[in-house]
Amino acid sequence: MKAHIVREPRCALLWRFDETCPGYEGLAKAARSCGVTLRTVANPELGGLVGDLCAGKAAPAAAPLAAVPERPALIVSGLSHQTGELGHFIDLVKESGADLPLRAMVTPTSKTWTLAQLLLELNREHNAVGEDRT
Repeated sequence: MKAHIVREPRCALLWRFDETCPGYEGLAKAARSCGVTLRTVANPELGGLVGDLCAGKAAPAAAPLAAVPERPALIVSGLSHQTGELGHFIDLVKESGADLPLRAMVTPTSKTWTLAQLLLELNREHNAVGEDRT
């Protein structure tokens, strides 16, 4: 019996970061060189599942009533840490000058979360790490 390998879409969701932001062109170039599709997400997508949004699916019509911080985020799907693809992409993003304080890789768990849930968790983690440094 052949194993069925599910390949996650090579996508990067961008929260509060678009073509008007400094560093976007460098980020877009990094994405093209790594075969990653960029998808800007906003309030209407907050109720969408992260895995569905990465696959290009539309979010449900009703967004959750969640107050999500404005802190820009990059959520990456489909790049392998083991092969170095993810590290290479993140290095290119850093070199681009894009200011994306929140960065995450989609996991089997987080792909079933809504975008709002993931962004809230990333912000909680970011705030907790910031508190540890003071």
